[in-house]
Order: sequence, then C-alpha cells, then structure tokens
Amino acid sequence: MAKNLDPVRFGLALGAVWFLCVLFIGVLSAYFDYGTDFVFLLGTVYKGFEPTILGSFVGAGWAIADGFICGWLFAWFYNKLG
Repeated sequence: MAKNLDPVRFGLALGAVWFLCVLFIGVLSAYFDYGTDFVFLLGTVYKGFEPTILGSFVGAGWAIADGFICGWLFAWFYNKLG
C-alpha cells in the first residue's frame, strides 16, 4: 500500500526547489550571459522574469508560487489515485 503524501509539505518542497533553480539561472544569465534564451522563454510565462538581478527575484517569486501549486496538485492527485 502506498504512503500518502502531505500536499502542503510536497508543495513547499517543490516550490523551494523551483525557486532556487529559477533564481540560479536568472543570476547566471545576468552575470555571465548563460541561459539567456531559457530566461526569455520562461519570461513569457513569468511576467517580469528577465536576465537582471531584480528580474531573477521576480521570476523566483513566480516560481515558488507555481512550484507550490503544482506540488500540491501532484500530491493531492497521488493520494486520490493511491
């Protein structure tokens, strides 16, 4: 029998990981011009995400919200199907 996932904890964990990933690629893009195409692509979904330090934090803010919602939904569906 599968163990249930806590949707809030799973959402927070996924949100935190996605926050760090988006912040990291944004900072890399701002300082080293690395991953700029990915930042612009993700910026079409996360308004304000651009290859600057401020834009990196704006994108990371969107990412933590998006990651939490997706993680919560994933855990909820997992528990319902299990």
